[in-house]
Amino acid sequence: MQTDKNRWRKDLKRLRQEIPGSLRKQNNLDIRRNLLSLQGLGDAKSIFCFVSYGAEVDTHGIIDELLRQGKQLAVPKITESRLMNAIQFQDWGDLEAGELGILSPRWATAIIDKFDVTITPGLGFTERGDRLGFGRGYYDAWFRKNDPGLKIALSYEAQINANLPVEAHDVKVDIIVTEERIIRV
Repeated sequence: MQTDKNRWRKDLKRLRQEIPGSLRKQNNLDIRRNLLSLQGLGDAKSIFCFVSYGAEVDTHGIIDELLRQGKQLAVPKITESRLMNAIQFQDWGDLEAGELGILSPRWATAIIDKFDVTITPGLGFTERGDRLGFGRGYYDAWFRKNDPGLKIALSYEAQINANLPVEAHDVKVDIIVTEERIIRV
């Protein structure tokens, strides 16, 4: 199964990288518009959101808008013990390059409250809510240990597949937002 997942990850990373810059920029705007139109997000008070890196769906503008709306926001930080924690976020100046060069908070005091919404990355998704992550298990472990609330994945339409290799411990998402549609699982 792991070999199959790794093959999928390699292909999905390549597909995502091949999206031309001008189209990626427009797709990011469309994904942000679709996400911000969700009532579940509008009603949410507390949100845990990934900080985009590389060719991921851009969350920087989304985070700025959520802060502008007065949401209580947290972002991920990978600890020395190889766990992911949700850390309060208020300002971009509070972040530094962390695990794999991804921006994360300078401090590690985790928020352990329930979140109304969790916005998650991934390499691939199915319309059934299956999620193929990057292979380190950070999000699946965090989902199992915390109350993530509504789990929303951000994805380019090219990352949606009919089937993906998944295992029993892989946690599904509730909603997938792409540039073309909102998939409610």
